[in-house]
Amino acid sequence: MIATLAAVARELYGIQPQDFTTARNARARELKLSDAALAKQVAALRKPAPAAWVVNLLARENSDDLAALLNLGEHMRTAQEQLDRDALRRLGGERRTAVTALAQAGAARAAALGHPPTAAVADEVEQTLLAGTSDPAAAGAVASGVLVKPLRAGGFDAVDLDGAVAVPDAEAWAPSPGGARSPAPPDPVQLADVRRRKEARREAERLEREADAAVAEVDALERRAHRLELRRASLEAEIAELREQLDTAEAALAAVTADDGALTDARSRAIRAAEDARNRARDAAHAAEESD
Repeated sequence: MIATLAAVARELYGIQPQDFTTARNARARELKLSDAALAKQVAALRKPAPAAWVVNLLARENSDDLAALLNLGEHMRTAQEQLDRDALRRLGGERRTAVTALAQAGAARAAALGHPPTAAVADEVEQTLLAGTSDPAAAGAVASGVLVKPLRAGGFDAVDLDGAVAVPDAEAWAPSPGGARSPAPPDPVQLADVRRRKEARREAERLEREADAAVAEVDALERRAHRLELRRASLEAEIAELREQLDTAEAALAAVTADDGALTDARSRAIRAAEDARNRARDAAHAAEESD
């Protein structure tokens, strides 16, 4: 029954948007006479969003170019696993070119059918094509021809495919044979080597960050030591100047002390001389009185 549902879905999702609902309902009524369950499933099929309809056109009319793009995604995922940066850069450029060309082809075909996409729809078409290169399940949805809504990817993370396709088994995807086939996925030993290289690289990056932090700390300590050395030199110069001022002050104090001592001695002598002079004057006065 699922295969029959898939066949009916591919038929319906290949017609123009304005005819979808009428054709779906008519097909459901037709099937109801022979298979009520299938008729109910067909009646539940949702009309594709404009961007999804354009991508479905590409899946039907540009299948080879679309397969080449999706296989580019296979190559990119392998390069990502193997940490091949050069291959990722090269494949990334090829992917941008292929996405642009396919989106323009889809827009031109849609316009020819009377449904030129708006700028927003054109952007959703490109985002959906990019999402198809992110993981195999998204690739299956893009190539199914029964896409219901546009997709959006975030790097190499899994794409949200909830309700994205009309039929569950349409999500299967395998790389196309021939020259477009992507390289075989790495075996477990290769994957283990890749993981070890990733871990070694993370450890090296961690140690490099620690070394950078240690060097920065050493630089900061050296700058602090230099500032302390300058401060020490300034204080030593200030101490030397103060000591010189102290020596000068002590010499001046000694001179003043010496002068004070000499002055004290001279004062004492002057006092004694004055007393002697008064005594002699007194004696002379007594002698003069006695002679009268």
